[in-house]
Amino acid sequence: MSLALLLPGCSLFSSKARLSPLAKQGHWEGRLQLRILQEKPEQFSFNFDLQGSAEAGELTIYSPVGSTVAVASWTPSGAVLTEGNKQTQFESMEVLTMRLTGAALPLPTLMAWLNSDGPALEGWQITSEKLPRSRRIFAQRFQPSPPLQLTLLLDPPQ
Repeated sequence: MSLALLLPGCSLFSSKARLSPLAKQGHWEGRLQLRILQEKPEQFSFNFDLQGSAEAGELTIYSPVGSTVAVASWTPSGAVLTEGNKQTQFESMEVLTMRLTGAALPLPTLMAWLNSDGPALEGWQITSEKLPRSRRIFAQRFQPSPPLQLTLLLDPPQ
C-alpha cells in the first residue's frame, strides 16, 4: 500500500471529530510528513485527524477534498487499519506503521510531544517549535535503520 499522498491543509473534517469520546482524551489536526531515508527514499504526506491517547485512539487520513482515505484505530489489544470496506488487524500501532512504511513509529512518545515537549527516546532526536497559532514537531530517527524524518504541523485548536 502506498500512502504517498500530497494533501493541502484543509479543515473540512474538524467538527465531527470533536464530538467523539476519544476526542475528549486528546484531539489534534494538521499535516504529517514521513520521509524514510533508505536506498530508495520514500515520502508520505497527508492531512490527518488524531483523537485519543497512546493507549486507545484513532488516526484518520484525508484526501485533498476531505474524504476519508484510511482510518487506523488502536487499543491495548491491537490495531485495525480500515481502507474503504477492507479491515486489516495488527498486533499494535508499531506493527501497523512498520508494515505500511517500513518504520515502526513510537506512538506513546510521539503523542507525548503533541501538546508540550515530551520525553527523550533512544535513537531519536525530537524537537518542537511553537508557532504563532500552531505547533511543529520534528522527529528524526537514526537507529535502527532505516533512518527517518517525521514532521507534524498541528493546526490551532478550534
